[in-house]
Amino acid sequence: MTKVAIFGAGGLGCLVLDTLLQTERYRPIAFLDSDPQKHATSVDGLTVRGGMEELPLLRREGVSAAIVAIGNGHERVRVAGLLKSQGLRLISAIHPLASIAPSARLGDHLIIGPRVMICVHAAIADHCILSAGSIVEHDNRLGAGVFLHPAVRLAGGVEIDEYATLGIGACVIPYRQVGREARVEPGAIVIRDVLPGTIVSGAPAARLDTGRSRFVPDEKQQHTTALAQ
Repeated sequence: MTKVAIFGAGGLGCLVLDTLLQTERYRPIAFLDSDPQKHATSVDGLTVRGGMEELPLLRREGVSAAIVAIGNGHERVRVAGLLKSQGLRLISAIHPLASIAPSARLGDHLIIGPRVMICVHAAIADHCILSAGSIVEHDNRLGAGVFLHPAVRLAGGVEIDEYATLGIGACVIPYRQVGREARVEPGAIVIRDVLPGTIVSGAPAARLDTGRSRFVPDEKQQHTTALAQ
């Protein structure tokens, strides 16, 4: 059974650990994390061994694969590249309760939660996160580093460009495009294309004038980022 390290000892890391254990294909050995305060602690029974400096020792212990459980897409891709450069194979965590059409095309290094539906001819690029209950309908295209939070609904023919984030319960009607690094707020209903780098909210979704997401309250922003890492 392949020995795996999970980089990111927050909530997302716990979900990845649970998924890997349920697949019964991998043996998680340790968490890694960039936060020194987490080092030498235990998360769901798995020790946080340290940061990147632990990789040589883990390799000697037979760890040959890794997965990055960080919510920020750019950071997830960056850390994945570092792990790969150290000779580790990047794996995906796909929950056994996910439903994936045989004609769907999946990239590498994905996190796919329970009750996710990926329908016919959908294409998911590398480093994406599809959280519990998300629906990716027919002929969808998801670029690298996309993050779908729980219960996102994408109708047929939707395109989500690289590093875009869709909040919990967001919906996109057929054949619309969400641009690179755009953010769709929780519960928003997208009926028009979303321009790259913009934030939209509401039903129907409209661009926010503040230039600042209400994705999480201000006082929780830093804490949530730390959890994801």
